[in-house]
Amino acid sequence: MKTVPVATFNEREPAVRLQQRLEAAGFTAVVTDQSKIERFWFVSEPLAAIHLEVEPSRYLEARRLIEDWDRTNPVLTDAVRCPECHSSRVEYPQMTRKFVTPSIGVVLMLLRLVPREFYCLDCHYTWPKESKAPEPDRDLLGWPVRKRRV
Repeated sequence: MKTVPVATFNEREPAVRLQQRLEAAGFTAVVTDQSKIERFWFVSEPLAAIHLEVEPSRYLEARRLIEDWDRTNPVLTDAVRCPECHSSRVEYPQMTRKFVTPSIGVVLMLLRLVPREFYCLDCHYTWPKESKAPEPDRDLLGWPVRKRRV
């Protein structure tokens, strides 16, 4: 059966709880765990590896129901969410796992030529795992500029 992701989590338990709730509402829901694949291929901590998936024909209905549930009784508090559109359809790292191309991306990530980032499947926004602190102003020699007191 072909399925599409409707929510993404870092841990299995919240995904299973939401799956049970969807099944009680009459949906066919599946929890897929890609953490072993990510750990092997990407030589990194698996993030956004647990996907709750539903049938493509009932995707919009399931998504609306989950959003309604989240407004009244937050069910997506443990979900990985996009900072731009707040979708929970997220991948990490930002590449597909469905073709040979990821192998090239893995090599580039291991060489640190391409950063690992989260990727939103809905709005296509990418963001880093950690947000960096703003860099201080620097002079011509690269030293931090001290603000003068007047």
